[in-house]
Amino acid sequence: MFEFNFTPEHRQLLADYVAHRQGAMPLSMVQGYLFAAICGPDAVEVEPWLADVSCNDQAIDESVVFAYMALHHQITEQVFSGTYQLPWLNETDYGARHLWSKGFLTGVETYFESFQSSSRVTGELKEALQMATEQLAFFSLEHSQIVQFCTHQQCNERDFINQQTQLAQEFAQGYAQLIETVALQSGLYDDEQGF
Repeated sequence: MFEFNFTPEHRQLLADYVAHRQGAMPLSMVQGYLFAAICGPDAVEVEPWLADVSCNDQAIDESVVFAYMALHHQITEQVFSGTYQLPWLNETDYGARHLWSKGFLTGVETYFESFQSSSRVTGELKEALQMATEQLAFFSLEHSQIVQFCTHQQCNERDFINQQTQLAQEFAQGYAQLIETVALQSGLYDDEQGF
């Protein structure tokens, strides 16, 4: 029987897979992508997201599939139990933040614009969605852009990044609930369709 806990062995297996599979998303990017997909209004089917993260690998090994599924399960459990922590929350490496945010942006593409263009969603909710999405996507900016901004504003780069990280964590905690609220108000979804 397969255990759906994402283990260090799973992490290593995926790191090895990504290192050898050209075009596969790096793990940090997968984590952001899955977070966005899991928070999204549509049920997350395995085949489409697995194709996205593996660059359509038709010969993907079953052990790699199970490792990805364990990661998906872990993120799902954390999101819906209210315990989700950004995986790079306590890291100093900008690269992990950058990749997570890029993956997040890829994941929200499927629903963000339809909510923003819905005439049924209030301006207040659209603004909240815009703000939360921008904050979670903030680190998709290149590191050089952050350095340039901090230099121009004469602020400490580390402090600025820490502030943006804390804001992103706060928005991550409530993002699924925000998406649910917006989805229901948009009229594109109802309680019977998954919420």
